[in-house]
Amino acid sequence: MALINIANIGQIGVIKDLSVHELPDNAWTDALNIRFLDGYAYQAFGYNEAYASPSVAPQHIVALNIAGEPYWIYTSASKVFAVSSPGGTVTHTELTPAAPLTGVTNEWTSTMLSGVPIINAGNAVNYPHAWDLNLANDFVALTNWPANTYCKSIRAFKNYLIALNITKTTTNYPFMVKWSHKAQPGALPSSWDETDPTKDAGEADLAEGRDAIVDGLQMRDSFIIYKQDSTWMMSWTGGVNVFAFRKLFDHGAMGLNCAVEYDGLHLVVTRDDVIVHDGSSPNSVLDKQTRRTFFDDIDADGQGKVFVVKNPYMNEIFVCYPSIGSTTCNKALVWNYKDRTVSFRSMPNVNHAAFGHVAVNNSGSWDSDTDSWDSNLTAWNKGDYIPGKASVLLASNDSKLYLLDGTSSANGTAISAYLERRGLSFDAPETIKLIRGVRPRISGNNGETVLIKVGYADDPYADPTYTSMTHKIGSTIANDCLVSGRYIAIRFETGTASQWRLDSFQLDIQQGGRW
Repeated sequence: MALINIANIGQIGVIKDLSVHELPDNAWTDALNIRFLDGYAYQAFGYNEAYASPSVAPQHIVALNIAGEPYWIYTSASKVFAVSSPGGTVTHTELTPAAPLTGVTNEWTSTMLSGVPIINAGNAVNYPHAWDLNLANDFVALTNWPANTYCKSIRAFKNYLIALNITKTTTNYPFMVKWSHKAQPGALPSSWDETDPTKDAGEADLAEGRDAIVDGLQMRDSFIIYKQDSTWMMSWTGGVNVFAFRKLFDHGAMGLNCAVEYDGLHLVVTRDDVIVHDGSSPNSVLDKQTRRTFFDDIDADGQGKVFVVKNPYMNEIFVCYPSIGSTTCNKALVWNYKDRTVSFRSMPNVNHAAFGHVAVNNSGSWDSDTDSWDSNLTAWNKGDYIPGKASVLLASNDSKLYLLDGTSSANGTAISAYLERRGLSFDAPETIKLIRGVRPRISGNNGETVLIKVGYADDPYADPTYTSMTHKIGSTIANDCLVSGRYIAIRFETGTASQWRLDSFQLDIQQGGRW
């Protein structure tokens, strides 16, 4: 008898693009709703409804703070609301501007300038709009914005607002960057007039190449502009020109909201990769892992809905996307930027997501909490919010706002999670192995179950034939079986357990002959 120990099972994560029989033993060939963290594999937490149900399907959300109270702005196709829960009472306040809005999912952008929220529908009909933080007032068209002018994206940088991909009347200037005069602290820019020599406002065309400007995002002391197939740096110089521009490299952004900052770096979803850069050289985070699998899984008509969001408490970035056949983002590729692992999550038809502060009393009392005792992650009579930490809010097309990681269920429904590894040969692909048992180290609620499946195949590319066993947390030591084959597969699935963690496992193997 030989016990082969498989440890550090969360070290590598999922690798789908390479041959299964050539991977390290602690790599995984597939996983869903699993979080790799600190070298372990957890069933990922779920999500539950926050701030009660909005009356519209939210397309875009923005976190802000008013006099110490957390607020969230959310937009729909035609309306704008603010929601908060002071004193435990959830209040949705409509802030829709007088001029009709015609928003489309993932064509919205937003930014904060001196605490003032600015939203932009990204079309050639609606101007950018701002709100003065007074609940008695609605959003209004951005003051001093030039008439008959529109932009695809608007972002704050230093004390300036940067507008990208400009339309003037009916003529689109896809290479144009337009910036405002420098705003005074707490105020909006006083001018966008590039012809006024007394102002800093200006325009520039990034005309090199045929690729249009897509979006932009601040990186430390510079502003990074993403075109379709290239990336540019915009740096403040002062003087007559105010800003200088230079090309960085030949990778762009797939679409709006496809870049996010973490640790002074940017992660960007390009049209054929997911990269990280520091303002100089780009590096792929998915190459030789899941790059081809990820792009093959995106619905061909849904590429414009792909977006990214940071989950800073868990060191994760979610790349949300519609899988084949879906019209909304129903999946996410999750990259842990500390451990550099990849996994996949199911998403509740998400249009957008953002991180920020969710009110402590948002989820109400114990009596109002519908999660089961075992699936609930909250303290007695407390909300799902961890004070002082950034939480992720999901804007669902199902007219819901969901708090990520507030529960181990999917808004009351049990989560289906699994880990799978195929093609294990233990450096002896020519021999038959007899698997006589599995000894996992699984923690969770005592008495709940995890399903363990051991399979075999003589061809590493063939689907394994599985034998299933039920592991009861807290009592099962070894799961006995008799499975033989050249290539071994093992799979861990959620049974009745709502929270479980796999630390490591041993396989009881008897080495056989070639036949």
